[in-house]
Amino acid sequence: MKRIIGIIFICIFVLTGCTEENNYYTDIEKDDIPDIKNAQNIEFIYEYKGHTDNWAAVYIVYKMKDNDNHITKMSLKYIGKKTIPTGKLSYAYDTEGGGSGSGTLPTDQSKSGIYNLGSSGGNGAIAAKDSIVKMQVNWNENTEMMELKPDMN
Repeated sequence: MKRIIGIIFICIFVLTGCTEENNYYTDIEKDDIPDIKNAQNIEFIYEYKGHTDNWAAVYIVYKMKDNDNHITKMSLKYIGKKTIPTGKLSYAYDTEGGGSGSGTLPTDQSKSGIYNLGSSGGNGAIAAKDSIVKMQVNWNENTEMMELKPDMN
């Protein structure tokens, strides 16, 4: 009996650990964006994800079938153990093949720790489907670098 309880406990522990990684990107993935979720005529979507101890980021590139332009969206989510940062937040990202950006915003712009870093569009170069997006986040005299890798789901 003790052995069965031990096995059940280990299974619960392992399953809880496995699902935690998925929670890093809750509310910032492509399926969380109404423009994408409700679209009927999407030609393609590239989604890149990465995280550190304190931040999770998602970079999305998509194109509609009836338009020559693509759209990019960058979102950042605070996942750290401490309280949500205060002061200013700055970021910079660079893609392989097309697109980069940077900016500064007040951390009080988000009460939930989710920051929409904006979107852009055009018909120029876009990040390659299997490329890496490099991102740097600065807050409260801290800096973290992360690589966002393609999500092939």
